[in-house]
Amino acid sequence: MITNHRRVVWAEELGIDLKKLREEHPDQWEQIMMKKRLGKRAEDYWSKERFLSQLGDTVPAPEATYTPPKKRTVKPKQGKVRRYDFTDQQLEIARRSLSAGDSV
Repeated sequence: MITNHRRVVWAEELGIDLKKLREEHPDQWEQIMMKKRLGKRAEDYWSKERFLSQLGDTVPAPEATYTPPKKRTVKPKQGKVRRYDFTDQQLEIARRSLSAGDSV
């Protein structure tokens, strides 16, 4: 059966680079090596932390101080306009719009 439909490659439609996507897969060589490097750095960090914790509290930890946040002054909201004096020109515009009849 022959159809006029072409196969849609959604990665191209969405602008996804499949080569770069495959490079990020966990089984790729670069990803394995990166995981080993990061694991080595983490192990170095934690071995240093364990060594420093064995030294004890030779250096006292700084005291935690609490500073309360500054109070902000809140401006009172502006009230609604209770009374408004319309100008003659504004009243004339309102009269014309009301007397327009069915033309509006």
